[in-house]
Amino acid sequence: MVTHIGDRESDIYEEWATILHKYNHLLIRARQDRRLFDQKISLYSYLQQPIAGTYTIDVPADKRIPRFDRKAWLKVRFGQVKIQRPKSLKGFDYPNSVSLYAVEVEEICPPTEQEPIHWRLLTTHDVLS
Repeated sequence: MVTHIGDRESDIYEEWATILHKYNHLLIRARQDRRLFDQKISLYSYLQQPIAGTYTIDVPADKRIPRFDRKAWLKVRFGQVKIQRPKSLKGFDYPNSVSLYAVEVEEICPPTEQEPIHWRLLTTHDVLS
């Protein structure tokens, strides 16, 4: 099994719609608040699910940002979503929607001088817990 991991520039509908087979998966940080198929709410609104759990992770220092090393306390939410095909997508016979799992990770009580962690991830892997 291969999982292709990408940052926000990899959040392209065509990628989601063309997964080759069950042994290839995508895990990509969401770039935009996508429309959900047959829903009145968008992806980011949908992710306001109940908190599924909390975790503590080590955040390494990064002089480019600047960020000092620390422990971050995170809350996690997730759920299954159907992303709507963008209206601007022309050409190929892409499906009207793609089923994915969405995960939101948000830092609880970040240090005031640091940018809080806030990740929104989309994946073809089943996220059940």
